[in-house]
Amino acid sequence: MNRKTFLGGAAAAVGATPTQPFLTSPFTPTLRIAAVCPQSGEDRAIGMELLRGIRAAVGYLNDQRASFNDFLILDAYDDGNRASDATVKSSFACGNPATLAVIGHLSAAATLVAEPVYAQATMPLIVPTVTDDRITARSYQNVFRLPIRDGDEGSLVASYAIATGSKAPYVVTQDGDYGPAVAAGFVRRAGALHINANSSTFSLDKPDYVAAAAAIVARFPDCVVLAGNAEDMGPLLGALRSTGYTGRFLGTQGFFDPITVQLYAKVADGMVVSSAVPYYPLAPTTALNVRDYQAHNGALSPVAAYGYAAIQLIQLAQQRSGATNRLNMIRALSNGGSFDTLTGTYSFGPTGDVLDPNCYFYVLRDGKFAYERQAHRSGFMLK
Repeated sequence: MNRKTFLGGAAAAVGATPTQPFLTSPFTPTLRIAAVCPQSGEDRAIGMELLRGIRAAVGYLNDQRASFNDFLILDAYDDGNRASDATVKSSFACGNPATLAVIGHLSAAATLVAEPVYAQATMPLIVPTVTDDRITARSYQNVFRLPIRDGDEGSLVASYAIATGSKAPYVVTQDGDYGPAVAAGFVRRAGALHINANSSTFSLDKPDYVAAAAAIVARFPDCVVLAGNAEDMGPLLGALRSTGYTGRFLGTQGFFDPITVQLYAKVADGMVVSSAVPYYPLAPTTALNVRDYQAHNGALSPVAAYGYAAIQLIQLAQQRSGATNRLNMIRALSNGGSFDTLTGTYSFGPTGDVLDPNCYFYVLRDGKFAYERQAHRSGFMLK
């Protein structure tokens, strides 16, 4: 998953676009939500995928709405996935006093720069795609993250590697935004399990795959874990095999990517990768939502799924609490118990991360990914 890639009246003049016309009775209770993500620029495609999931959930929930439930209204703001624009558009998203929650942003840089704006406005912020540990490390009480954070992913991957037989794992990463925190989490968890995990970092901008491979095999690992993106780290797979390495590969969620299949299916055959994306056929509570989404929008991508889940989360919190203002919405999300969504069951801890993080493992066989297991048992998945 590419980490660039597993928001009132005045705002309308600067890019706010309602999902649907407001055709309800003036006496109908409403819940207004904003989304801030790129709708222009080089990251437009993934931003529109996020919006597709958000809008699909809004449409489905409004169609299924009982007369006493709130009608959902969505305003979408284009930040171009640029930090400078994120500051401006986050202020627009907070400007309408009727807005009770915001979904955004797409990247760590945009989210980090906008967080103080939301905190000052006491605005609940649902983070749908960013896994960077820093997002929830700043003590903001209004931030709630859906995907597993990098450090937790590394910990769960380490537990998997060791539980499946590794005695000498080696985790390698690059000096980019995604990967180092995963690798650090892996090493910490391996140490807690009394396994010494070696690790190294090589350049993202000027990678030397041959040198990186030589440094790895010199430590005689029985398992090499690639903590990063397939687009950037994929060539290391071939470089390692060229050195004579015959052990197994594990990849973090940046390898749960079509690039892995398209470019590295042969050299990576048997590779197990982690993912924040559940295997929906084994998640029975998602069946109706998945079926409805696919009927109207086609394949359900990971980014769209998290946008869909963000809307479900907000609606459930409002229904349970009857929140009519932002502070009560924050309290509902913080203290409202468990929320079942398309991407899992969420109960949030004091930092805004899920209390019981989970991830899912897929194995690459014969040019396609097949589901293997979840990191730990849950009521959300059958196995």
